[in-house]
Amino acid sequence: MEQILLVEDSRAIGTLVRGKIQSTLGIKVHWVQTFQETVRALGIGEPYCLSILDLTLPDTRSGEIVDFVLSRGVPVIIFAGRLDRELHESFWSKMIVDYVLKDNPASIDYLVSLVRRLFRNRFIDVLVADDSESSRLEIANLLTIHKYNVFYAKDGQEALAVFEANPGIKLVIVDYYMPRLDGIQLTREIRRWHSKEEVAIIGISGRQQANLPAMFLKNGANDFITKPFVSEEFYCRVTQNVDLLEYIETIRNSSNTDYLTGLYNRRYFFELGRKLLAGMRRGHISLAVAMIDIDYFKRINDTYGHEAGDLVLKQLATLLKERFRATDIVSRYGGEEFCILAANMAGEHAEAVLDRVRQQIERTDFDLGFATIRLTVSIGLCHSDFGRYETLEEMIETADTTLYMAKEEGRNRVRLWGPVAPPH
Repeated sequence: MEQILLVEDSRAIGTLVRGKIQSTLGIKVHWVQTFQETVRALGIGEPYCLSILDLTLPDTRSGEIVDFVLSRGVPVIIFAGRLDRELHESFWSKMIVDYVLKDNPASIDYLVSLVRRLFRNRFIDVLVADDSESSRLEIANLLTIHKYNVFYAKDGQEALAVFEANPGIKLVIVDYYMPRLDGIQLTREIRRWHSKEEVAIIGISGRQQANLPAMFLKNGANDFITKPFVSEEFYCRVTQNVDLLEYIETIRNSSNTDYLTGLYNRRYFFELGRKLLAGMRRGHISLAVAMIDIDYFKRINDTYGHEAGDLVLKQLATLLKERFRATDIVSRYGGEEFCILAANMAGEHAEAVLDRVRQQIERTDFDLGFATIRLTVSIGLCHSDFGRYETLEEMIETADTTLYMAKEEGRNRVRLWGPVAPPH
């Protein structure tokens, strides 16, 4: 289990920091109060992913503990009461993660947010594009200290290829002067497909050209840094841009997902669905729409209560999300009804896939906390292989009609509109 080493001689502060990190982030904190205890802790082979160090300890000179912990390969956050200019420059040259001053009541909250940021960074991909190897490695090293996953490119054309091959990249740091494709041209190419809210771009350059920052920003960059830069400014700019991306994503997710199940909501289902339908009408893809309804759901609410019904809906949503492809749109359509939109899944294959899902649901024990129950679903399927549809609403209406037919025929079954279930 990952854990953090906290070195703090104040019992009150140590208790607060350890408690807040463990309760807020769920990360184990090993707290020691002296330099000698730190030596023993690191000497027994415990794996620490991060350290938080006070500088004023009863048994060491100021700053000595930083050198010792860094020599053991553990990243360092300094948490100190003061930090004069000489120490400030000295510690940044040693490649610390950051420092936090204990100069106000909010400092512990800031420290916790910094630790949270570091742990999230492990899942964030960053691309560094710079034709200078020394500059490229310096930036990559700074990013690695903050635990980002780093990709490299030595020119704009290579950067574009790396970016296209790794769709998870969220931040691009790009130098202006590069062969084949310069930084501004690369920025324009990325912006053709990805907005500022999806991918952040930070332009960098050592050229003293007055209009260069404006050129980057006008062509779609989120920010600009002049080389050489100090590590502290670099981290502030990077963190600010990544925080903003996550904030926007949080807002977008809250408006696009169902509050109970976490699946796409009905509004977002139609937004994505109409885009897929446009592709279908151009002849690029086939499209399947499935309506799934829980059989006799009212009985569950009446027998066990609405909280039990909510638990069933959440567990069924998880099952559906796991069973369908990442490219399929799984949504809560309303009440106990779910809707699936799948591209390029042949009609007969879609029917077989849905029937396997139906069988798995029938075999699943749904946990209500005080009891387990089983349930069945009925499924209506409409597929573009078996009809011409002008609107998404028309496909949903057809799937809903077929769902009604499945209910009329005895429930717990999949009904396909088409050759198997012609219209009457």
